[in-house]
Amino acid sequence: MSTDYTKATATRAAVVPRDELHIEHPPRGITMERERDDTTVIKVRMFSRDAFWFLFFTLVLNGTTWIFASYAVVATAAKFGHDVGFSPIWEGSSQPLWITWLILIPFIVIGFFLMYWTIFSFFGKMEMRVGAREGDIFTGFGSFGRTRRFAPQSVKSVEMRVISHSKGGTPHYSLIIEMDNGREITLPALGKMRETWLAFALNKILGIEQRGAQ
Repeated sequence: MSTDYTKATATRAAVVPRDELHIEHPPRGITMERERDDTTVIKVRMFSRDAFWFLFFTLVLNGTTWIFASYAVVATAAKFGHDVGFSPIWEGSSQPLWITWLILIPFIVIGFFLMYWTIFSFFGKMEMRVGAREGDIFTGFGSFGRTRRFAPQSVKSVEMRVISHSKGGTPHYSLIIEMDNGREITLPALGKMRETWLAFALNKILGIEQRGAQ
């Protein structure tokens, strides 16, 4: 893997002027360091402006759901002969208890997903490690998340691609790492500047253009 940062050029799909990109000056929210074994580590903070909306909907949905879920737990305990000190609000209802749980379970599952995305929106991170023979991309928060591994020498291209359009026709880009075997790793949305810098940096770190010129 090439580590000659002085000769490589920016990816052809860059969406900001090339003269604004510099390998040693990543945009806000990104840090890059090189370890002793020549591994490059890029860390990206994933804070999203949507975090507060996620927090609002999470509190509303989970607050409502767990009020009813707590009474369902009480009703279930009472059915099996456990006295919890008070009666559920629907005591005497003809509706079977299993139907109550069947209705609640989807809301509980959605509530957990909202909790995950809320935490991720506030504290999420992406950490990319690129060594001579191994590379991996971790996305999540703390130690909880997903790790995708790849062989740096098998990377064919790193570029911005249009994956969808808004109703007004505005294109939405994603940064995609493509391997020689056709496998692709799509990175999460990071914003144009950060995505463009990351594509620029990875093309240099991986020596993609030098390989293509050989």
